[in-house]
Amino acid sequence: MLATLPHEAAHALARVREIQDTSRQGRYHNQRFKRLGEQLGLQIDKHPVIGWSTTTLPAATAASYAATITELEHPIAIYRRHEITGAGPARNPKRPACVCACGRRIRVAPTVLAPGPITCNICDTPFEPDAADAPDA
Repeated sequence: MLATLPHEAAHALARVREIQDTSRQGRYHNQRFKRLGEQLGLQIDKHPVIGWSTTTLPAATAASYAATITELEHPIAIYRRHEITGAGPARNPKRPACVCACGRRIRVAPTVLAPGPITCNICDTPFEPDAADAPDA
C-alpha cells in the first residue's frame, strides 16, 4: 500500500507541473511518469502493456517513511476494524419488505404504500408487507 501512495502522488505532481505522464486514457505510463516516481523515491519498472507502471518501494524509501507508517498504523487498524464489523443492520425496519403472490420482493416506505396498492405486473397481485420481515417477527 505504501508504494501506491507515492505512485498516485507522482500523478498529482505531474498534474501540478502540467506534465503529460500517461496516454491511452491514463492506462499507459510514460518515461516522464517514471522520472516523477523516482523523484518521490520509487523504483519504476516497465510493464509490457501499461508502460512504466510497475511500482516498487525500495528499502531506503520505506525507511524514510518509517515514522509516518508508525503514526498511521493505529488509525488504519481502527478504520479496518470498523470496516469489517461496522456493516450496520441487515434491513431497514422503516422500509419493510413487501411480497406479491409470485414471490417477488420490494422494499417500500409505508408512506409510499399507504395511498394505494403497488401491483406486480407478472402475477397481477398487489405487493403486501411480508409478515416474516416485520420488526417483531
